[in-house]
Amino acid sequence: MQYLFLMLTGIALGAANIVPGISGATLAVIFRVYDRLIGSINSLVTDTKQSLLFLVPVGFGMVVGILVMGLLFDGLFDRFSFQTSAFIAGLVAGGIPFIHNQAVARDGKKPMFYAVAVAAAVVIILLALIAPTPSLEANGDFNWGLAALLFVGGLVAAAALIVPGVSGAMVLMLFGLLPTVMHTIALITEYLRTPFSFELLPPILQIAVPLGLGIVLGILLASKLIAVLLKKYFSITYFAILGMVFGTIFVVFHHPDTYQSVDVMTITLVVYGIVAFVAGVILALLFGKSPDKTHTGESDETAQ
Repeated sequence: MQYLFLMLTGIALGAANIVPGISGATLAVIFRVYDRLIGSINSLVTDTKQSLLFLVPVGFGMVVGILVMGLLFDGLFDRFSFQTSAFIAGLVAGGIPFIHNQAVARDGKKPMFYAVAVAAAVVIILLALIAPTPSLEANGDFNWGLAALLFVGGLVAAAALIVPGVSGAMVLMLFGLLPTVMHTIALITEYLRTPFSFELLPPILQIAVPLGLGIVLGILLASKLIAVLLKKYFSITYFAILGMVFGTIFVVFHHPDTYQSVDVMTITLVVYGIVAFVAGVILALLFGKSPDKTHTGESDETAQ
C-alpha cells in the first residue's frame, strides 16, 4: 500500500507539472512527501537502496502522470479551462493550513516570518504580472540553438519539483517551449502505442534529450539548496513556501489560459468555478489529515 500511495502521489506530481500555474512541489508538501523527496535525491549516492525504494515508484508515477495529463491537457482546458483552474487553485488553497502548521512548528509565530511570507507572495505575483511569454514555433527541425534553449528551460523548470510555488509548465511557457514539449509528449504516447514506428524517435529524442538533461541537473542542484535551507532556516523556508503558495493561487486566476474556454463570464460559470474550488480544498484537506510523519520531524534527518 505504501508503494501504491507513492505511485499515486507521483502521478499527481507529474500531472501538476504539466499544468501552468501549479507547482508539483506544492503538492508534494500537501501530500507530506516533500522532505522525503529532497532527502532521497540528496542521499541517492550514500543510501542508494532506500532512495530508490522511494524514488522509483514516485518517478514511475510522475512519468504516467505527465503522459496522461499531456493527452488530456488540450481537451480539458479547451472545454473547461476555468473550472479546471479553479479546482487546481482550491487544491493549493486547501494545503495552506497544513503548511502554516509546519511553518510555526519549531519557532512559533514571529512577525519577521510573516514578512518573509508576504515578500515571497509578492515576488511570485510580480513575476506573473511582468514576465513576458514568448512564442516558439515547433517545426520539428533540430538545431543547436533550440537544444540550448531546451536545456536551460529544463534546468529552470526543474525548480518546480523542488521549489514550492513555482510551476514548471509556467517556466516552459516563459521560455516559449510549452507547445513544443506538449507536442513531444503526444509523440511519446503515440510511440508507446506503436513501438515499431521508429520514425517518431528522432523528433522525440531531439526534444527529450536536452530538456531531460536540463531537468536532471536542475533537480540535483536545487535539491541541495533546499536541503541546506530546511536544515538551517526551517521556519523561514516554510514561511517562504507559504507565501509562494498564496502567490500561486493568484497566478492560476491571472493566467490567460484559465479563461481560454470562456466566452462570457456568467453566474453559472462562476458557480461551477466555486464548486470546483471547494472540491479542491476538500481533497487537499483530506490529504492533510492522512497519518504520516510531519515535516518537522523528517527535515532534520533528510537534510543531512
